[in-house]
Amino acid sequence: MVAHSYKALILDLLSQGHHEAEVFVQELSESERNAVGTSELWSAKDHFVHRTFWHRDLIHQIRSFQSHQEMPPREKSAEELNEMVFEDQRYRPWSEVYTESEQTYAELIALYEELSEEDLTNPERFASITGGSPLYRDFLNGCYEHDQEHLVQYYADRNDLLRAIQIRERCAERVLQSDLPEWSKGDFLYNLACFYAKLNPYTKANALLQEAIALNPNLEEHAKSDPDLAALRKQ
Repeated sequence: MVAHSYKALILDLLSQGHHEAEVFVQELSESERNAVGTSELWSAKDHFVHRTFWHRDLIHQIRSFQSHQEMPPREKSAEELNEMVFEDQRYRPWSEVYTESEQTYAELIALYEELSEEDLTNPERFASITGGSPLYRDFLNGCYEHDQEHLVQYYADRNDLLRAIQIRERCAERVLQSDLPEWSKGDFLYNLACFYAKLNPYTKANALLQEAIALNPNLEEHAKSDPDLAALRKQ
Protein backbone atom coordinates (compact mmCIF):
# COMPACT_ATOMS: atom_id res chain seq x y z
CA MET A 1 0.00 0.00 0.00
CA VAL A 2 1.51 3.33 -1.05
CA ALA A 3 1.06 6.50 0.94
CA HIS A 4 0.27 8.56 -2.13
CA SER A 5 -1.53 7.97 -5.41
CA TYR A 6 1.44 7.88 -7.72
CA LYS A 7 -0.93 7.03 -10.57
CA ALA A 8 -2.76 10.36 -10.34
CA LEU A 9 0.44 12.29 -9.74
CA ILE A 10 2.22 10.92 -12.81
CA LEU A 11 -0.86 11.32 -14.98
CA ASP A 12 -0.79 14.99 -14.08
CA LEU A 13 2.90 15.22 -15.01
CA LEU A 14 2.22 13.52 -18.34
CA SER A 15 -0.58 16.02 -18.98
CA GLN A 16 1.68 18.98 -18.18
CA GLY A 17 4.38 17.58 -20.44
CA HIS A 18 1.89 17.15 -23.26
CA HIS A 19 0.70 20.73 -22.82
CA GLU A 20 4.33 21.87 -23.09
CA ALA A 21 4.61 19.97 -26.39
CA GLU A 22 1.41 21.60 -27.66
CA VAL A 23 2.81 25.05 -26.90
CA PHE A 24 6.00 24.05 -28.72
CA VAL A 25 4.00 23.03 -31.82
CA GLN A 26 1.89 26.19 -31.82
CA GLU A 27 5.03 28.33 -31.84
CA LEU A 28 6.62 26.54 -34.80
CA SER A 29 6.55 28.33 -38.14
CA GLU A 30 5.42 26.50 -41.27
CA SER A 31 9.01 26.12 -42.43
CA GLU A 32 10.07 24.77 -39.03
CA ARG A 33 7.29 22.19 -39.13
CA ASN A 34 8.27 21.02 -42.59
CA ALA A 35 12.03 21.18 -42.15
CA VAL A 36 14.03 18.04 -42.91
CA GLY A 37 16.65 17.39 -40.28
CA THR A 38 20.09 15.82 -40.33
CA SER A 39 21.62 13.30 -37.98
CA GLU A 40 23.48 16.20 -36.30
CA LEU A 41 20.53 18.59 -36.20
CA TRP A 42 17.15 16.97 -35.78
CA SER A 43 14.09 18.80 -37.01
CA ALA A 44 10.85 19.16 -35.05
CA LYS A 45 9.47 16.25 -37.10
CA ASP A 46 12.42 14.04 -36.11
CA HIS A 47 11.85 14.68 -32.43
CA PHE A 48 8.15 13.86 -32.68
CA VAL A 49 8.81 10.72 -34.74
CA HIS A 50 11.30 9.56 -32.12
CA ARG A 51 8.90 10.25 -29.28
CA THR A 52 6.08 8.41 -31.02
CA PHE A 53 8.27 5.36 -31.67
CA TRP A 54 9.17 4.94 -28.00
CA HIS A 55 5.63 5.62 -26.80
CA ARG A 56 4.42 2.89 -29.14
CA ASP A 57 7.17 0.58 -27.96
CA LEU A 58 6.06 0.92 -24.33
CA ILE A 59 2.42 0.34 -25.31
CA HIS A 60 3.41 -2.78 -27.24
CA GLN A 61 5.47 -4.17 -24.36
CA ILE A 62 2.69 -3.69 -21.81
CA ARG A 63 -0.02 -5.04 -24.10
CA SER A 64 2.10 -8.08 -24.94
CA PHE A 65 2.68 -8.74 -21.24
CA GLN A 66 -1.02 -8.43 -20.49
CA SER A 67 -1.90 -10.92 -23.23
CA HIS A 68 0.86 -13.31 -22.06
CA GLN A 69 2.82 -12.96 -25.29
CA GLU A 70 6.54 -13.43 -24.94
CA MET A 71 8.57 -10.48 -26.17
CA PRO A 72 11.55 -11.56 -28.26
CA PRO A 73 14.88 -9.96 -27.31
CA ARG A 74 15.76 -6.83 -29.24
CA GLU A 75 18.05 -7.43 -32.18
CA LYS A 76 19.17 -3.80 -32.26
CA SER A 77 20.36 -1.43 -29.56
CA ALA A 78 18.38 1.69 -28.69
CA GLU A 79 20.93 3.77 -30.59
CA GLU A 80 20.59 1.60 -33.69
CA LEU A 81 16.80 1.79 -33.49
CA ASN A 82 16.93 5.57 -33.17
CA GLU A 83 19.10 5.82 -36.29
CA MET A 84 16.84 3.46 -38.22
CA VAL A 85 13.66 5.34 -37.28
CA PHE A 86 15.29 8.67 -38.14
CA GLU A 87 16.33 7.52 -41.61
CA ASP A 88 13.05 5.74 -42.36
CA GLN A 89 10.78 8.63 -41.45
CA ARG A 90 12.71 11.85 -41.94
CA TYR A 91 10.85 12.80 -45.15
CA ARG A 92 7.30 12.18 -43.90
CA PRO A 93 5.03 15.25 -43.96
CA TRP A 94 4.50 17.10 -40.71
CA SER A 95 0.74 16.55 -40.77
CA GLU A 96 1.19 12.76 -40.71
CA VAL A 97 3.89 12.86 -38.05
CA TYR A 98 1.91 15.10 -35.72
CA THR A 99 -1.37 13.22 -36.19
CA GLU A 100 0.32 9.91 -35.39
CA SER A 101 2.03 11.46 -32.38
CA GLU A 102 -1.29 12.66 -30.96
CA GLN A 103 -3.02 9.34 -31.64
CA THR A 104 -0.22 7.42 -29.96
CA TYR A 105 -0.22 9.73 -26.95
CA ALA A 106 -3.98 9.17 -26.59
CA GLU A 107 -3.41 5.40 -26.70
CA LEU A 108 -0.64 5.71 -24.12
CA ILE A 109 -2.87 7.64 -21.73
CA ALA A 110 -5.79 5.24 -22.27
CA LEU A 111 -3.51 2.33 -21.40
CA TYR A 112 -2.11 4.17 -18.38
CA GLU A 113 -5.59 4.84 -17.03
CA GLU A 114 -6.43 1.12 -17.30
CA LEU A 115 -3.55 0.23 -15.00
CA SER A 116 -4.13 0.03 -11.27
CA GLU A 117 -2.06 1.65 -8.56
CA GLU A 118 -0.73 -1.82 -7.77
CA ASP A 119 0.21 -2.39 -11.42
CA LEU A 120 2.21 0.81 -11.44
CA THR A 121 3.91 0.56 -8.05
CA ASN A 122 4.58 -3.15 -7.48
CA PRO A 123 8.11 -3.72 -8.86
CA GLU A 124 7.41 -7.41 -9.41
CA ARG A 125 4.23 -6.98 -11.46
CA PHE A 126 5.93 -6.04 -14.75
CA ALA A 127 9.48 -7.07 -13.88
CA SER A 128 10.10 -8.60 -17.32
CA ILE A 129 9.62 -5.13 -18.81
CA THR A 130 11.06 -2.92 -16.09
CA GLY A 131 13.92 -5.07 -14.80
CA GLY A 132 12.56 -4.85 -11.26
CA SER A 133 11.62 -1.17 -11.10
CA PRO A 134 8.00 -0.08 -10.64
CA LEU A 135 6.22 0.39 -13.96
CA TYR A 136 5.41 4.02 -13.21
CA ARG A 137 9.11 4.77 -13.70
CA ASP A 138 8.77 3.88 -17.39
CA PHE A 139 6.01 6.47 -17.76
CA LEU A 140 7.72 9.06 -15.59
CA ASN A 141 11.24 8.81 -16.98
CA GLY A 142 10.61 7.24 -20.37
CA CYS A 143 7.64 9.40 -21.36
CA TYR A 144 7.36 12.56 -19.27
CA GLU A 145 11.07 13.33 -18.84
CA HIS A 146 12.19 11.87 -22.16
CA ASP A 147 9.66 13.96 -24.10
CA GLN A 148 10.72 17.10 -22.25
CA GLU A 149 14.38 16.38 -23.00
CA HIS A 150 13.63 16.43 -26.71
CA LEU A 151 12.07 19.87 -26.49
CA VAL A 152 15.17 20.97 -24.58
CA GLN A 153 17.43 19.46 -27.25
CA TYR A 154 15.56 21.22 -30.05
CA TYR A 155 16.10 24.63 -28.46
CA ALA A 156 19.66 23.91 -27.31
CA ASP A 157 20.65 22.85 -30.84
CA ARG A 158 19.42 26.22 -32.09
CA ASN A 159 21.30 28.16 -29.39
CA ASP A 160 18.15 29.18 -27.52
CA LEU A 161 19.72 28.15 -24.23
CA LEU A 162 17.41 30.28 -22.10
CA ARG A 163 14.37 28.40 -23.39
CA ALA A 164 16.15 25.05 -23.07
CA ILE A 165 17.13 25.76 -19.45
CA GLN A 166 13.62 26.94 -18.56
CA ILE A 167 12.03 23.72 -19.82
CA ARG A 168 14.68 21.47 -18.25
CA GLU A 169 14.46 23.20 -14.88
CA ARG A 170 10.65 23.19 -14.90
CA CYS A 171 10.59 19.49 -15.79
CA ALA A 172 12.68 18.63 -12.73
CA GLU A 173 11.01 21.13 -10.41
CA ARG A 174 7.58 19.56 -10.93
CA VAL A 175 8.95 16.25 -9.70
CA LEU A 176 10.90 17.77 -6.82
CA GLN A 177 7.74 19.46 -5.54
CA SER A 178 5.72 16.25 -5.79
CA ASP A 179 5.20 13.39 -3.35
CA LEU A 180 7.24 10.98 -5.44
CA PRO A 181 9.89 8.96 -3.55
CA GLU A 182 13.33 10.39 -2.85
CA TRP A 183 15.12 8.04 -5.25
CA SER A 184 12.92 9.26 -8.10
CA LYS A 185 13.69 12.88 -7.28
CA GLY A 186 17.35 11.89 -7.23
CA ASP A 187 17.00 10.53 -10.77
CA PHE A 188 15.67 13.86 -12.03
CA LEU A 189 18.34 15.88 -10.23
CA TYR A 190 21.00 13.57 -11.65
CA ASN A 191 19.75 14.14 -15.19
CA LEU A 192 19.59 17.87 -14.56
CA ALA A 193 23.23 17.71 -13.38
CA CYS A 194 24.15 15.94 -16.64
CA PHE A 195 22.40 18.67 -18.61
CA TYR A 196 24.36 21.42 -16.85
CA ALA A 197 27.64 19.51 -17.06
CA LYS A 198 27.37 19.59 -20.85
CA LEU A 199 26.60 23.34 -20.79
CA ASN A 200 29.75 24.06 -18.73
CA PRO A 201 28.34 25.54 -15.47
CA TYR A 202 30.35 22.98 -13.51
CA THR A 203 29.71 24.39 -10.06
CA LYS A 204 25.95 24.06 -10.45
CA ALA A 205 26.29 20.62 -12.04
CA ASN A 206 28.39 19.36 -9.15
CA ALA A 207 25.97 20.70 -6.52
CA LEU A 208 23.04 19.04 -8.29
CA LEU A 209 24.96 15.79 -8.59
CA GLN A 210 25.75 15.70 -4.89
CA GLU A 211 22.12 16.40 -4.04
CA ALA A 212 20.99 13.65 -6.43
CA ILE A 213 23.32 11.09 -4.85
CA ALA A 214 22.12 12.06 -1.38
CA LEU A 215 18.57 11.27 -2.47
CA ASN A 216 19.51 8.15 -4.44
CA PRO A 217 22.89 6.69 -3.37
CA ASN A 218 22.68 4.08 -6.15
CA LEU A 219 23.58 6.83 -8.60
CA GLU A 220 27.07 7.34 -7.18
CA GLU A 221 28.66 4.36 -8.92
CA HIS A 222 27.05 5.18 -12.27
CA ALA A 223 28.30 8.77 -12.05
CA LYS A 224 31.89 7.54 -12.04
CA SER A 225 31.66 6.39 -15.65
CA ASP A 226 28.71 8.32 -17.11
CA PRO A 227 29.96 10.00 -20.33
CA ASP A 228 27.55 12.91 -19.73
CA LEU A 229 29.60 13.77 -16.64
CA ALA A 230 33.03 13.35 -18.24
CA ALA A 231 33.74 17.10 -18.30
CA LEU A 232 32.64 17.43 -14.67
CA ARG A 233 34.94 14.62 -13.51
CA LYS A 234 37.92 16.52 -14.95
CA GLN A 235 37.25 19.50 -12.69
